Amino acid sequence: MPFGPVNWAKGIDSKGQPIPNPEKDPAPDGRLVAPDEAGLTNYRSPSFDPKTGLFVVDAHPSYSLYFQKDADGAYGWAGADYSLWGKGVIEAIDYQTGKIRWSHYVGKGGSGAGVLTTDGNITFTGDAYGNALALDTATGKTLWHAGQGMPMQSSPITYALDGRQYVLTSSGGVLFSWALPVKNVR
Repeated sequence: MPFGPVNWAKGIDSKGQPIPNPEKDPAPDGRLVAPDEAGLTNYRSPSFDPKTGLFVVDAHPSYSLYFQKDADGAYGWAGADYSLWGKGVIEAIDYQTGKIRWSHYVGKGGSGAGVLTTDGNITFTGDAYGNALALDTATGKTLWHAGQGMPMQSSPITYALDGRQYVLTSSGGVLFSWALPVKNVR
């Protein structure tokens, strides 16, 4: 069950492979295809939160026109892709029902960041505007954000040092590290 527009495939075969839709093959007059060449989600890592049962993914719902044209250049390109519309969202999918529980807009072009969920009900990711984000995993509500100057193009990670938990992100060739609040245990 796709969590965004997909029309280049007609379904999934018995081996779990997509069944290409021949009506969406590039043609001289163009074909409206979803998603665009960046994919609905691709290299951007998702994360599963066992407490909420949510599979949280950085998605890019989009549409493009694919054209067939004469091959040119050293690579023999014989087509073109013209992106028409797209948006970036972080979506939380209920793994048992496949339904989207919440969606958080992260910018027109998407963020390029992966997603990290933590045991503390926090989802870390980034947006298209150069911010690192902390979202409530159960609701998608923004808990915190910090400007990094450029969008993240990798997944956040977490680590512990001397009993303190940190989140590490990268942006524009720079690493950022934030100490998470210490929980009072009584």
